Amino acid sequence: MTTRLYFLRHATAQDRTLPIPDAERALTEKGLSQARAVAGFCERQGLLPQRLLCSPLVRAVETATQFSHRLPDCPMPQIVDWLRLGTPAQEALAHLRDTIDTSPAAGSLWMVGHEPDLSDLISRLLGSPHPIVRVKKASLTCLTVQAHRTAPPGQLLWSVPCALMG
Repeated sequence: MTTRLYFLRHATAQDRTLPIPDAERALTEKGLSQARAVAGFCERQGLLPQRLLCSPLVRAVETATQFSHRLPDCPMPQIVDWLRLGTPAQEALAHLRDTIDTSPAAGSLWMVGHEPDLSDLISRLLGSPHPIVRVKKASLTCLTVQAHRTAPPGQLLWSVPCALMG
């Protein structure tokens, strides 16, 4: 079975130099606008998640929530700890494979996360142990993968930065 994976990096958040914990950094007005732009792009292109997973960090939850509220019939985001910033790529890959293998609705799986983790995970899925892509804020990247394969089964279909979604 082929699964489409969509990787959405969180939108622009508060500056990391502010005196607040990194995990609590919220989206800025620009970030909120970016999340709405991604949802509008997806609506125009007929892209709709079957499952929407996101990191527990505030900026990722806000991105996923804004996205799901703006996209008709989009499921609410499910928070998963393995999309948390700093999860080793091998660990995230194992959780992703489990999610694909055990999910009846894995035909379209969307994930909202962070850099450099998303680039590492995408690169592993494409067969590279080193990052070969760089995911920009509020960009959307789509791969296909084959379930139940041990070799890197991924194929990059496209990647669109938010600036081109308007």
